[in-house]
Amino acid sequence: MTDGPTGPVAGPRTEPAPFSLRATARFIDTVLAATAVSVLFVVVSLPASALPVDDYHASLFWMGLLLFGGSSLLFLYEWLFLVLLGATPGKLMTRVAVVGPGGDRPSRGHAAVRAAVLCLPQSLPCVGQCFTLVESLGAASPGGRALHDRLSGTSVVRTGPPPGGPAADGG
Repeated sequence: MTDGPTGPVAGPRTEPAPFSLRATARFIDTVLAATAVSVLFVVVSLPASALPVDDYHASLFWMGLLLFGGSSLLFLYEWLFLVLLGATPGKLMTRVAVVGPGGDRPSRGHAAVRAAVLCLPQSLPCVGQCFTLVESLGAASPGGRALHDRLSGTSVVRTGPPPGGPAADGG
């Protein structure tokens, strides 16, 4: 059982995911999300480069897009996948999922709080990345829940057998 904000979380999947799987999933998601953000910036830059804008205003546009557009896309990436699938692509690849207080897929609200605490600080250069790194390291604690898990009432659990462990008979 994992601990929720008001006590243990009960449900069909309650074995906490180890920190190593969570970190691997986060790395995969970071690569995928960074690729998506890069593609968006290229798509936006092509028509924007044709606009008659001076260098100062163009710099402000790109700085705003980089700071707030990137973190907003990260938020949408995390939130959308959690609401639709209960896991991001990285979590699916590492056989872990996010569950809400009842042990099922997180609600829209739980997913929004989790994504906001995890992703929106990224809009603050350096400080946001440091905050996210430190708060995410809470997942390495004995309870296995980072700040974004605790505040949203979610937990990250295994969805499949441990690597090298007994697999289900597929006969």
